[in-house]
Amino acid sequence: MNYLDTNIIAYAIENHPKYGKACKKILLDIELNKIEIHSSLLVLIELINVLKKINKELIKQDKKPLDISKNIDAVLSLPLIWLDIDFLIVRKASQYEYNISGIDYIHIATMEINSIKNIISADDDFDKVEFIKRTDPLDY
Repeated sequence: MNYLDTNIIAYAIENHPKYGKACKKILLDIELNKIEIHSSLLVLIELINVLKKINKELIKQDKKPLDISKNIDAVLSLPLIWLDIDFLIVRKASQYEYNISGIDYIHIATMEINSIKNIISADDDFDKVEFIKRTDPLDY
């Protein structure tokens, strides 16, 4: 089982210069059911936030903003297994003491409670968590 981090989707959407192509390949493999992927509803929340920030920059540059609704619909059409955030996950997340973002604690707790050991992410902070193996999109 694999867990998908928000940055994979965001980098694919924004055509990130370093990770965009690799992230698009990952999403294509998900779409084609080549890999089983789980993710938290938090990913959708984070994605909306990231897309809002991207749109703010696009508008500043007099460029057309992204259609957030269409992007979310596209993500929701992927055959991912969406994991809900409940009190057990929040409680577990509050017990960690890693030197990483508190938001990432929710991802870690979601993975731990659902017995998921692999994450596909460009965020090397996940390397600090001993029970998680991270696959960088460039190594996918």
